[in-house]
Amino acid sequence: YDYLTGGEFRMQVDAIVEGFVQMKTDLDSEKRAMENLWKKREKQISKVVLNTTHMYSSIKGIAGNSINSIN
Repeated sequence: YDYLTGGEFRMQVDAIVEGFVQMKTDLDSEKRAMENLWKKREKQISKVVLNTTHMYSSIKGIAGNSINSIN
């Protein structure tokens, strides 16, 4: 009982909680960083798809039905 109500036990529990809090903080930070990278990558992919579509449409406008359709 004295150990469980004493300062040493309290300090050990505090150290464990501090470890978990730090891990959660680090995880949240990593998650935000990855989400930012994914958003950047999504924008890059959208830009490439849009530019490819514009290029295809321009070629289709010049060559007409000689160009096959692309899914």
